[in-house]
Amino acid sequence: MRITELTIEARRSKGAARPIRDALQSLPGSGSVHVTARSEDGVEGHGSSGFGRIAGAPDALAAVVEHELKPLVVGSDLTMIRATHERMLRETEYHGSGGLTTFGIAAVDTALWDCYGRTMDVPCWHLWGGVRSDAPAYAMVGWLNYDDREVQEICAKAVSQGFRAVKVKVGYATLAEDIHRIEAVRSAVGSDTTIMVDANQSLSTAEALVRGRAFEDMGLFWWEEPIPADDIDGYAELADALDIPVATGENLYSRHDFARFLRRGAVDIIQPDLRRAGGPTMLLQIGLMADCFRIPYASHGGGPVQLNVMACLGNAIYLETGLIPDGSPMRIEDGKVSVPDGPGFSWG
Repeated sequence: MRITELTIEARRSKGAARPIRDALQSLPGSGSVHVTARSEDGVEGHGSSGFGRIAGAPDALAAVVEHELKPLVVGSDLTMIRATHERMLRETEYHGSGGLTTFGIAAVDTALWDCYGRTMDVPCWHLWGGVRSDAPAYAMVGWLNYDDREVQEICAKAVSQGFRAVKVKVGYATLAEDIHRIEAVRSAVGSDTTIMVDANQSLSTAEALVRGRAFEDMGLFWWEEPIPADDIDGYAELADALDIPVATGENLYSRHDFARFLRRGAVDIIQPDLRRAGGPTMLLQIGLMADCFRIPYASHGGGPVQLNVMACLGNAIYLETGLIPDGSPMRIEDGKVSVPDGPGFSWG
């Protein structure tokens, strides 16, 4: 089975009138790149990479996929997707396979696996070997641009939709402000709801230690990305000193980055991002590698691709998602979401 066509579409966006915000940046959205892989049998698979911030990124990424990746994919064997992935990494090594390039590799890799699953008329997790039929999910809804009333309302809505866990952005100028925000959310969701906190790389290691100890006392579930993502020494110090699990990984760009953190003992929960990791091929490798270190896997971002990967990981503990929009095929029941059962990455 050969891939006969790869089409690339850049979809641009003006961005949100009121961007969501964390402690590091505002995220207005700037569009996405969509990739369609077509096989000689006429089956199509789809993949995409979205952008929260980078203006012009869809056009730049579309050019990378068109001129660098497409020539490697057209004519490739659909049953040899991992080999195609390795060729894409080698082809882009000269200017670096991380950063924006990895977003392109991820979109292509997703489209190829989706095409393969649809060709075989099975979900992708069937191809990889599943171990679970559902996964716990939490709602990432506590953005810093919301005032107390807004964050309470949206977190309470998440609980009403069936979530049993919510994540709150922190990283205010002072610990007192962080504690105030967490207490406001706790009053809205009740004592039985799990709360995670995320500072988006905004603190020093010393300050992250102080706040982490306070969050331990508050019974929070994890302390996410408190310091810059590449500070492996700082993460090792935090993981050693704190009892609250330290979570990171959404801004790591390769399996090798994750291997360094795992060997160093610098992470308690890994959080790979589909786009930055390089697609489902890499998500699965990273998740299985973490399992060898007895480190739990929690997705950064949600959707059917991450769910298919998590269906194959015994160490998967949480899918990240937002509120469930009307008409979505995703359903939350008692804090869990069922794994998609349609061909490829479809819901069926």
